[in-house]
Amino acid sequence: MKKGRIAPHAPRFRQSIDTQRAKYYKGKTMAKRPPAEGELREFEALRENLERFVNFIINYRKWIMFGFVVVVACGLALYSYKRAQIRKEETASFLLSRALSLSESEERISALGNIIENYPEVPSSILARYFRGREFMDRGQWDEAEGDLLMVIKRGPPTLKAEALCLLGDVMLAKGHHEEALEDFRACGREGRGWLDAYALLKEAMTLDRLGRSQEAIKVYEKVLPLLPPGEIELFVRMRLRELGL
Repeated sequence: MKKGRIAPHAPRFRQSIDTQRAKYYKGKTMAKRPPAEGELREFEALRENLERFVNFIINYRKWIMFGFVVVVACGLALYSYKRAQIRKEETASFLLSRALSLSESEERISALGNIIENYPEVPSSILARYFRGREFMDRGQWDEAEGDLLMVIKRGPPTLKAEALCLLGDVMLAKGHHEEALEDFRACGREGRGWLDAYALLKEAMTLDRLGRSQEAIKVYEKVLPLLPPGEIELFVRMRLRELGL
């Protein structure tokens, strides 16, 4: 019978099963070894930190909730403020475009004044001051023009500030304050770029020329000449340089 043939191998098969079972229980025994002392300390430290954190939350929960409410309220207030500022700027920008389209100088000055008064904190208010300053210059109201241009210089963006400095130099010339005009033109040259730089140098040279300070005027004329495009102004500068001895 076949069963009789397998019998001689039974002890070997049993020995293999016993070996595998011994390895299995040895692994189980090793897996259940007690944790080392260092691991216990780390676990205890983690437990204590977690317990302190939970106790802090419980003890100061009212203040934590209050702080959360304050942060949310501040965020909502800032969002509302920005939205309100955007709406104000949109309205002021529309009013500015409408004011500049008016045909009469008096009407433009009045409309620009309303924007400055009612929307003082938005960018269009600075533009309104700039254009009102130019209106005052056209009417020869030099003190009013000076006041508006000074506010633009103080609060305006760099490009607008540079233009206002050049205009302020013209106002100072009209008022007979030549040294102040020279300072304004030089400041305009430092602040401005491109055509503003050339314009400021030209105004400085012409002012020095008018004051009879020929040598200083020549130096500035020579500096501005390469910046000028071909045309009447370039021709004027070349002619003045020849007349002044170059």
